[in-house]
Amino acid sequence: MGAVVVSRRYITPLAVEHELVERVLRIRQTQRGVVVDEIPVCATIDPDEWHPENPSGLTSPPYQAERRAMALCAGCPIIDFCLVQELREVSSVEHVRGIRGGVRQADRQALYLTLEQEGLL
Repeated sequence: MGAVVVSRRYITPLAVEHELVERVLRIRQTQRGVVVDEIPVCATIDPDEWHPENPSGLTSPPYQAERRAMALCAGCPIIDFCLVQELREVSSVEHVRGIRGGVRQADRQALYLTLEQEGLL
C-alpha cells in the first residue's frame, strides 16, 4: 500500500456535540483501568481488510471495502476499546489510517482534530 498524504486543511473537525465525540468521551469514562483479554476480530482476518486502498471522504458515504470492514468491526468484543486506544497511539491526524473501532478513516481524522482542538486528547 502506498503512502497517503493527509492535509489538515482538507479535514473539517466535528462539532463537539457530534455523536462520535460523545461516544469517545463516554468510553473513556467507563473504561479506565479496564484490562482487555478478548481476541479482537481484526486479529483473525487479513490486515489488508482494514486498510482500503482508496478511503472515502467525509462528504461521501463509505465505499464498499470500508462498509465490509466496518461490518466486521461491529461484532468485535473490543470495538470501543479499539477506537479509544487508537487516539492514545497516534501522534497526529496524519497517522490515522484505515478502519478502526468500526469507524472509517475520514470520520476518525475529523474526530482526532476535534479532540485535539478541544484539548481532549
